[in-house]
Amino acid sequence: MRAVGTVGTAGTVGTAGGVGTAGTPGTAGGVGTAGTAGTAGTSWVGTAGALTAADVPALYEGATFYSPAVGDASKSSLVDWLTELLERNGPVPVQRPGTLDPETACVAVCVMGSGSALADLPPAGDEFATAVEHLAQVCGRRFGAVYPLAAATVSALVPVAAAAQLSVPLLDADGMGRTFALIHHTAMTLGGLSPAPLVLCGATGETVAIGAAAAWRADGLARPSVDVLGGWAALAAYPSSAGRLARVALPGTVSRLVNVGRLLLSTTDADVLLTRLAAITGSRRVGRGRIVELEHLSRPSDVTVPAHPSSVVVDELPDGDAPGRLFRLELRSEIVAVFADGALLAATPDLICLVDVLRGRVSTLDSLEPGDLVDILVTPADAVWYSPEGLAMVGPATHGIPLDHPRRR
Repeated sequence: MRAVGTVGTAGTVGTAGGVGTAGTPGTAGGVGTAGTAGTAGTSWVGTAGALTAADVPALYEGATFYSPAVGDASKSSLVDWLTELLERNGPVPVQRPGTLDPETACVAVCVMGSGSALADLPPAGDEFATAVEHLAQVCGRRFGAVYPLAAATVSALVPVAAAAQLSVPLLDADGMGRTFALIHHTAMTLGGLSPAPLVLCGATGETVAIGAAAAWRADGLARPSVDVLGGWAALAAYPSSAGRLARVALPGTVSRLVNVGRLLLSTTDADVLLTRLAAITGSRRVGRGRIVELEHLSRPSDVTVPAHPSSVVVDELPDGDAPGRLFRLELRSEIVAVFADGALLAATPDLICLVDVLRGRVSTLDSLEPGDLVDILVTPADAVWYSPEGLAMVGPATHGIPLDHPRRR
């Protein structure tokens, strides 16, 4: 799941108001009524009771915020596909795991593989529902709800499609709260839930069922099959009960995507955007400056997202008489660390992204150019990722940065 990116704990900024009351399943609006953020009244803060066709653009934008690696060439087709599906099938109910019968069987759905392969070999549309149905045969039980393995990227959209096609609710929860590289990098794994058995379904309609003796083996066993299936596959995994997911999954992450997406679509003023993001995600700006260097260490002629370590250097704008700092951002398939004058300021599992100040939009890594004026934005992950076990799984050391995370000092 190479492009599968951190979820923020809620904070407050300035005069930001609180979280609104929940929406109700089946209502057209989908997202509940809201408090206010910054200086403007809003209607994006709340718990989603249902997802409608009108919510798809916001869902996509929020999903992109939580994994801002590369621009998605397949955006238009995916958004149009899901919009048409929801217009035809109606809204998808969104429920917290704790509101279902504890014995309800649930399954995680996502895209596994290459985003470029997905663009080159678009889905027929039934791959995700097919993967769920085949896993139901393997497990000998029908699934009564689906949920995103990772509430980010296209992997946040496809569970909505599967829920609509299977006529089951979508759980307002996921396993990552952003995207991480491997399918066992989840809160469910930390809670003792195995990703296996799992089923992959390719665009050709072929399926592969996999059992794994250990969680960490699942990704290694699945990836060769993904290559054979065309470079990407629909994945159905982590079969479990709603009762267990209520204890181990990350709650409220689907609603958060819609909230953040509505915010991103509501303004192109970078300062307003950052204030509102801080109010609902706990994010903070650590600096504003110009990109002065892009270091493609492993592939000097390649300006796409690096497969190996690369860096971006940002020269901070001075604040009055105080000189600006020099930021170095370490890149893998995402920004994994920020150093300010040599000191580690933030690192994965923090979600680190750059906001284009002139456009008021989150910059993807493949769009960066020297001279760009950017804000460096850090959003905290869910608390589980800062535990010793969480940091051992996805912390800076896993990316070759042998330093303690700033939150653990």
